[in-house]
Amino acid sequence: MRNKFGKITAFSLAVAMSGSLLAGCTGKTEQPSASQPQNQTKVEVYENGLPKIEKVTLKVGFFMGGYGREWFDYAVKSFQAKYPNVSFDVTASADMKNMIQTKISASNDNDMFDIFNTTPPSGAQGIISLAEAGKLEPFDNMFDKKLPDVPGKAVKELMMPGLAESFTKVNGKVYEFATSSSYGGLFYNKTLFEQKGWNQNPKTWAEFNDLLAKIKADGLAPITFPGVYPNYYDWAFGPAKLFELADIKGNADKVIENYKTYNGPQFTSEESLEHWNRLYELGKKGYFPEGLPALTHTQSQMQVIQGQAAMVSTGSHVENEMKKTTPEDFKWGFMAVPFRDKAEQKLWIRSGITNFQYMWAGKPDLNKKWSKEFILWLMTLDNQQFAAEKAGALPMRKDLIDDASKVVKLSTSAQAILKYIKDNDARSYKPHRTVSISDPNLAKANKMVEEATVKIVLGKQDPKPILEEADALLKKAVEAQKK
Repeated sequence: MRNKFGKITAFSLAVAMSGSLLAGCTGKTEQPSASQPQNQTKVEVYENGLPKIEKVTLKVGFFMGGYGREWFDYAVKSFQAKYPNVSFDVTASADMKNMIQTKISASNDNDMFDIFNTTPPSGAQGIISLAEAGKLEPFDNMFDKKLPDVPGKAVKELMMPGLAESFTKVNGKVYEFATSSSYGGLFYNKTLFEQKGWNQNPKTWAEFNDLLAKIKADGLAPITFPGVYPNYYDWAFGPAKLFELADIKGNADKVIENYKTYNGPQFTSEESLEHWNRLYELGKKGYFPEGLPALTHTQSQMQVIQGQAAMVSTGSHVENEMKKTTPEDFKWGFMAVPFRDKAEQKLWIRSGITNFQYMWAGKPDLNKKWSKEFILWLMTLDNQQFAAEKAGALPMRKDLIDDASKVVKLSTSAQAILKYIKDNDARSYKPHRTVSISDPNLAKANKMVEEATVKIVLGKQDPKPILEEADALLKKAVEAQKK
């Protein structure tokens, strides 16, 4: 019995040894059992799933415009307090558009900004081209992300009505993300209007004309804007007015779609001709100042502050941009230009989103993830409130607008805009194109109309011949693009 047991033991030992030798020959190692401790380092992550220990530097191209920079620096400081592994390399300039274009031309992803907050010189057309070339990172999932300060709510749930629809899409994707809303129209000295008894809320085109006549009779230029930058007329008299005219006839959706896609006549459409003829008639009545051609945008805004003009066509950034030259007791008022004939018809206002953020697609994945987290951070209520109070940037968050205690802290211009929209049940809309046309005839057409704008509003140029020539150029551009 003992011999048999000894043989079995010897045999088992031999098998075990041969198994070990085979494992050594094949290079395989025995895996530890589940009960054995494993020496694996667990990577600590934030609640957003990104690593805490991996340092990241985000390069930011910051355009120094009417909103200033204080709101941005405030957001960066609070973001870094929460995420100390993220640092920022910020280049700020009023000439950021050209800086971006230079970097785009250099084709160096490493040198390019991770985030930049303004379009290149070619504007919307440039964004479309960059998106189609795969140079910009899409933001499609941003609307479904949970807000850092309200974890149970997605961005789109707390965004003000109509703003999500204002984001430009290229081939169905969003490549720009705005963190503030904005509005355009006519801004004025509210105290002066009250003293003069002028109508602060004309409901129709006829009432608006009556207001302009009274202002002129009192010795002021009714409306001003910068002739040096004639596209500023667009804030109060731009495409939103075309859509208002179309809405009266019941075909706003069709006109908007044609506008987006350059389908059919653009400059000589029925709505466009009516729009420009109305401006021409205002000009012939002397409702714009003779010195208009030489005015810059700040000079035109100063005319209102100094009482030389009653209203200026500009955007909601005006109060912050002019705060250093505005008396402390100055209060801004706001109105849209009503193209409607009856008060019950829908009033349209140019809106809607600003402080755009763009992301460069050729950056490391971790950089892009942190870039999105920072842009999301700009949507927190604290940052929205700070930007609204300090920069005059209207919020995107509807829960801020719903809080009366927060609204009263906003700038006088912001309060005036929000009250006007509510009182008039106005529809805000941001006109935008969804088709890119690179043919130079399009640029020629736009330049032709822009250069004629000042003469038209001064009543010195019949708009129809200019618009017909511009549409002929546009037609060539559209046909060339199809080839």
